[in-house]
Amino acid sequence: MEVLLVSQLAARFAGLYSMRKAGYVLRSAAVLGALGYSVEVLEPEQGLSLRGTSDDKLISGDVLRKLLVKLEHHGNLNEPLGVPPCEPSQAVTVRQRASRRAGQGAVDEVEAEARAQRVSMKLVDWYNAHVGPSLLQYARVGRGRRIHMVDTTHVEVPLETGTSECRGVVKNDDGTRSRGDKLATLRTVFDHAGLITQVGLCPMQVHDLPACRLLFETAPVLRKGDWLLEDRGCLDGATIPWRKQPRHVDVMVPLKATMRSYKEAVQLAVLQDAWPPHPSRAHQHIAFVKGVEHLWDACHVPRNACVIRSWNRKKDLLDHMVLVTTDQRRTGPWIVRHYEERPEIEQDDEPMKSGGWQLKKLRSTRDSAIVFYRATVVLSYRLSHLFCNTQAGVRCADKTRQALAFAQRRSRRTHVIVYAGGYCEIFETLSFARFLLHLPAVAQERLRHWLDQHLHTVQQRE
Repeated sequence: MEVLLVSQLAARFAGLYSMRKAGYVLRSAAVLGALGYSVEVLEPEQGLSLRGTSDDKLISGDVLRKLLVKLEHHGNLNEPLGVPPCEPSQAVTVRQRASRRAGQGAVDEVEAEARAQRVSMKLVDWYNAHVGPSLLQYARVGRGRRIHMVDTTHVEVPLETGTSECRGVVKNDDGTRSRGDKLATLRTVFDHAGLITQVGLCPMQVHDLPACRLLFETAPVLRKGDWLLEDRGCLDGATIPWRKQPRHVDVMVPLKATMRSYKEAVQLAVLQDAWPPHPSRAHQHIAFVKGVEHLWDACHVPRNACVIRSWNRKKDLLDHMVLVTTDQRRTGPWIVRHYEERPEIEQDDEPMKSGGWQLKKLRSTRDSAIVFYRATVVLSYRLSHLFCNTQAGVRCADKTRQALAFAQRRSRRTHVIVYAGGYCEIFETLSFARFLLHLPAVAQERLRHWLDQHLHTVQQRE
């Protein structure tokens, strides 16, 4: 399983979205040597799958799919699912095409989808329980107060694909329809980026708040004293006290203009008439207002507000934005500076959302395979961020995956692994050739005789 996971992560870095092609990725001497692997597939039935491999790759392309199918057969249908309730999908015309399961005979599609969904939840639980905390430990975030962000992303699939399991259909504002799922993420702020430490997947028609509520309730990375930056999609007065009191996590969220707390905060700021300049934006001013909880019946915890005032040139009037927080120790400038990190981190994650890491590329219709692919994309993207924050990865910072791949193809650098008894070493090809030229004549002669005998049986590898 370790080799399967590594091959899938390597495929994401290589820009391959097909899970069947992952076996071709682990062929680089540098990658295999760094991972501690030395695997050679010489004949069929000698690969890592029972069937073996008939071509030059490490594992068969169907190994992962078959493992997921086995997990589905061992699933317990009586086990409850931690999936938020959702409304029925919009009706659309789908392409008349049978699924892979339909070609195997009579299949109860409802039961098969339920089994696949349980495997998907196990994969999500694995990421949240093990991968997320491991990323924080590797990044050495520390034991101090952490800042987290909640966000959701629509991951679309082709609308006409009716066999795609557990995907929902919604009607957009412009009248069109979209099919797909919703990826809910909890990011822990790390430097100027966010480590995705918790994930959740649900059909696209589920509202943002139910999709993120499970992250609030079960996230092991949320500790006492942490900060949670939310957007208006997660605005819910009933859940804020639960986060503040049992879990002792402070919340910062912008209010909607239709709320009474919003209007009260703006009126109090106008009465105070104390508008210091915005700490980072010219022509904007802020006002700190205490005690705005009495006009929000659903939220019974003390809250302070920071009102941001700016001039709207199109409307030719003053606009206000109100940020409320449950942390009574923070002032207006501190609130504004930290909430501004949210759009910066969201912009930093744009390459993952817009297609640079091909989050939406997979064409599989099996729910367990889709969730596994999504998890490997998210993990690969975060591992690249961690590497860019190391001394060795500074050269890769502020560069997209495509730009790095193009630079690597231009350099055409290759590596070889050299074994001597129980030891091995990785050499860049030209450096190794230079090393051979400096060997004594006796050693070069022995190497020449060995190559004459075995060169026709050695497969050239990059």
